[in-house]
Amino acid sequence: MRYRDAGVDIAQADKLVELIQRLNPTGRSQIGPFAGLFDLKEILKEYSDPVLVSSTDGIGTKTRIALEYKKFDGLGQDLVAMNVNDLVCLGARPLFFLDYYATATLDLEISEEIFAGLVRACDAAHCVLIGGETAQLRDLFVRSDDFELVGFVVGIVERSRIPDPQRVIPGDVLLGLAASGPHCNGFSLIRKIIEKAKLELSKTYPEAGERPLGELLLEPMPIYSNVVVKLVERGVVKGAAHITGGGIAGNLVRALNERVDAVVERGSWPIPKLFRALQRWGDVPEEELWEVFNMGLGFIVIVSKEHADAALKSLAEQGERAYRVGEIVQGAGRVHIVKP
Repeated sequence: MRYRDAGVDIAQADKLVELIQRLNPTGRSQIGPFAGLFDLKEILKEYSDPVLVSSTDGIGTKTRIALEYKKFDGLGQDLVAMNVNDLVCLGARPLFFLDYYATATLDLEISEEIFAGLVRACDAAHCVLIGGETAQLRDLFVRSDDFELVGFVVGIVERSRIPDPQRVIPGDVLLGLAASGPHCNGFSLIRKIIEKAKLELSKTYPEAGERPLGELLLEPMPIYSNVVVKLVERGVVKGAAHITGGGIAGNLVRALNERVDAVVERGSWPIPKLFRALQRWGDVPEEELWEVFNMGLGFIVIVSKEHADAALKSLAEQGERAYRVGEIVQGAGRVHIVKP
């Protein structure tokens, strides 16, 4: 009996390392050794009091939609964005990235799509892929084609620029950055809705959007870190929230202190049709919809009133669809989503 007979193909794993090295010219020399190196010497010259910031996250069961629709090129961007967007909530610019890729069966064609997208996303986020881990775990997955993606990122920020909830005061303004879709959250519910309503990923449903359902669901998460870092470096960001699992309220609350509330005004940004379609197809209660999905806002920054217009202009000039979505009032650390 060979190791391959037990579900682990070492030759395939070696080919994957070679594949990633080819796809990743910037970090090629770091792919393969026991650990990755990153030279801080030149970067530290830009800071007087630097702080390293780290984050880790995955993309959940969005992978199942990708497998069913046979489209994997956006998953790498999803993975990078999940991590760098969390990182920038503390004001940090990303430096380097690592991945964990666990699979029941190592398919090099699927892997190439994933890692090509991952490397492109690292380049777009101005960080470098310096290593990772691939695990072949046939016995731990239910299906032979299952896989999981997890990422790890480290960044850097000037201590004085770290957004601090204690600085948030009544009168501050909430600026929301548009989402591209559900991103990487709520897919366990989405998959149940698809099953219940007997929906087809290859079919276009006008009530959900102008493209096939699979395309709408697999639209990659935007990389918000680039534009938010620029606001941080200007010293105008008091708080920031990446809107992921838990929805707007569940994430924005992390950027508040116990003396203020955030009031988010429904109708101040467009809600994509997809979310209302999912609600109808799955008979999802309104409250549940807002607790699970981002509802069209992928990121929220808190700025002072005097900086709001300039920040909105800056975001628009960089191609972001951004909206003034609410304000900070006196309170007790809660988030209120109110109708106009």
